[in-house]
Amino acid sequence: MLADTGMILPNFTELRIYPSFTEIRQQYNVPEKFKMYFSRDVFANIVQGSLSIEGIPIESKQVVHKANNLENQTIFVQRHSSEEPQECRVIQADDLLLQNIKTKRYFRAQRHELEYVTIPEQEGTEVTYVLKQQGKATLSYQIHGESHQ
Repeated sequence: MLADTGMILPNFTELRIYPSFTEIRQQYNVPEKFKMYFSRDVFANIVQGSLSIEGIPIESKQVVHKANNLENQTIFVQRHSSEEPQECRVIQADDLLLQNIKTKRYFRAQRHELEYVTIPEQEGTEVTYVLKQQGKATLSYQIHGESHQ
């Protein structure tokens, strides 16, 4: 669900469960620049305005939505094990509309047919806090309960 890009793991996680939401509190030993990455599904369920850091003053907070980085990337499509993979360019990542590099023709592929040249980035949100100092801090946020979905 929640992954941090700097591989800083929480010292502990506390869950507070209420009828309409759950509060998640995670304590970290944080550097002055602290980055967290939330998958698209997790970030969509965070109650707007509830994401905060406690324990160390915040100098700035930046929220960057990361889109899938496949568009305009080169990939290979392996349709049949007896054939050579086709080198393609991704035109539309959401429905996998591709263009064959050699023939210039367009087609759609299935995810299991793709071979990647680079590791595809997950869609999600990166939150970066610049803190006044390093030390112990608590990341806190609320997620919607089942009735929201």
